[in-house]
Amino acid sequence: MKKFILAGLLLFAGTFALYAQNLPSIRIVNNTGFSIYYIFVSPSESDDWGDELLGDDYLEDGDYITVRLSQPLSRTNVYDFRVEDEDEDLYFKWEVTVTNNARIVFTLDDLYIEDD
Repeated sequence: MKKFILAGLLLFAGTFALYAQNLPSIRIVNNTGFSIYYIFVSPSESDDWGDELLGDDYLEDGDYITVRLSQPLSRTNVYDFRVEDEDEDLYFKWEVTVTNNARIVFTLDDLYIEDD
C-alpha cells in the first residue's frame, strides 16, 4: 500500500513539475517615470485580479520583473495587466495576447484617466 501511495505522489509531483514548466514567463517593464508598487496580471476572461506580484518590493522606473503566468498558453494567451505607481495612479493594459518571454512595457500612455 505504501508503494502505491508513493508511486501516486511521485506521479503527481512529476505532472505538477511538467505543468509548471509549461507556464509562460513574461517580463513586465516599467517605463512610466515613476516607481511601481503593485502589479496584477489576470487572464482576460477572469473577474478576479488574483495575487499582487511585487509583495514588499517595488519596481523603479527603467527596471523590469520576470513573472510566470498562471496558465499555459494552450489554455489562455490573453491577459489583462494592472499596475499602480507611487502616487496611487493606475495603469492598465487590456486583452493583451502574450507569448512566452513577451515584454509588457508600461508607459505614461497606459495611465488610467477617469472621465469627468
